[in-house]
Amino acid sequence: MLTFFHGEIRLGSKLVPGILKGVQVRGTVVFDEAESDGLSGKLKTPKGWDDCAVTFTVELLTEADSTCYDKLANLDALFRGYDNAANPRVLDVANPHITSRGIERVVFAGLDSSETDQDDVVLAVLNFTEHRPPVIRAEKRTASASAESQGNGPGLDASIGERAR
Repeated sequence: MLTFFHGEIRLGSKLVPGILKGVQVRGTVVFDEAESDGLSGKLKTPKGWDDCAVTFTVELLTEADSTCYDKLANLDALFRGYDNAANPRVLDVANPHITSRGIERVVFAGLDSSETDQDDVVLAVLNFTEHRPPVIRAEKRTASASAESQGNGPGLDASIGERAR
């Protein structure tokens, strides 16, 4: 379970060390790109949506009981955590910002860290990727395809319509 409330992030029961500085959720459209004969540039056709990316930025401070490097080692152990089949864990999300974007499950997909020579602070960036198993995605696509064949897709105004193919 990935939770984030009142400035603290938890992965399951483990508290992520550090001070939360920011959260970013990014969604993108996937395009099929093809080169057209006699035309400059590429023809881009939208195909669907890519899995969303969720990024948390935290500062790891040196304190009396632990250094920023101890905290980074603990964070790295959380990043390298795995399930019973030795795969990266899939985490359920419990955060209003992230769930309002339609994200229910994520995988801890990356951990970046950096520091400067100005202070004893390590900046850590936790990268999560939305997890939508292929079977669920195919079922949703089938359901949305039948809805689109009966009219416009979700969020489209009837006055906009779709260009004839």
